Amino acid sequence: MEKVLLVGGAGFIGKAVAAKLTKLGIDFEVVDIRPGGTKIDIVKDDLEEIFQKFKPTAVVHLAAQIDVRESFVNPVHDLEVNILGTVRLLEAANKAQCRNFVYIASGGAIYDSDGILPHSETANQLPVSPYGVSKSAAEEYVRVLSTKYGSHWSSLALSNCYGPVREHGRGVIYQFWRAISQKKIAKIYGPEVTRDFVHVDDVADAICLAIQKPLNRRVNISSNTEISLMDLYKMIAAELGSSLAPETYGANAGEVLRSKLDNSLASKLLGWAPRIDLEAGIKAALGTNGTHQ
Repeated sequence: MEKVLLVGGAGFIGKAVAAKLTKLGIDFEVVDIRPGGTKIDIVKDDLEEIFQKFKPTAVVHLAAQIDVRESFVNPVHDLEVNILGTVRLLEAANKAQCRNFVYIASGGAIYDSDGILPHSETANQLPVSPYGVSKSAAEEYVRVLSTKYGSHWSSLALSNCYGPVREHGRGVIYQFWRAISQKKIAKIYGPEVTRDFVHVDDVADAICLAIQKPLNRRVNISSNTEISLMDLYKMIAAELGSSLAPETYGANAGEVLRSKLDNSLASKLLGWAPRIDLEAGIKAALGTNGTHQ
């Protein structure tokens, strides 16, 4: 029977995965540096104790430094959390004979945004931020060390994950919602910048499938659709009944300018496809259900 160690499980995606695992009747343990589970710092703390105590059959590694701008301000911290933390988890999992490691990668930050869209898993990788570099490098450690240990692994390269704004508390959808709700002028850094948004419930479904069916490779988890930040703002403003116009600026350093990920391999290998389209997902995320607040 599966026993899953959810590393970083107190976060936004982790909570969605925990809810899915509960419905599936799969035993799991949450560890996180934040409240909501066993408190563990994957960079500094002893990891072997929790592995030996819980004896997981699978690890879902969600813990990460995820702020692109912060990765420029403090690249050493970014490296420690995203690379060193991952390697330490891999070693602890191996010592506990845990043979299934599900790594949550960042499809939006590792591919060459000047390449032909949508990006498949074989597309050229060209991270433009320390965050993208660290997530890409950590995936290589997962691949190499899992192969050495004789373990199974999967890397799920997520596009931009979103969901209920009050629960998420970060990201551009949250920022637009907060500004409009407070009747403030939203700021858009790169109105023509595009993103591929995938709902957190769809992401959780993909993770649960990977727990039960290891892939030993990377697959993109995405909507395979592209929307500009300006069009996204207009969608959110319309849902909230706002006519406020945003202020626009150039894109921030290290931002991927275009993102759209091909999810056909996930469909083929996992039997996964996104169920929630962006329009319905935005209504649910904002809590409007099509009615202006």
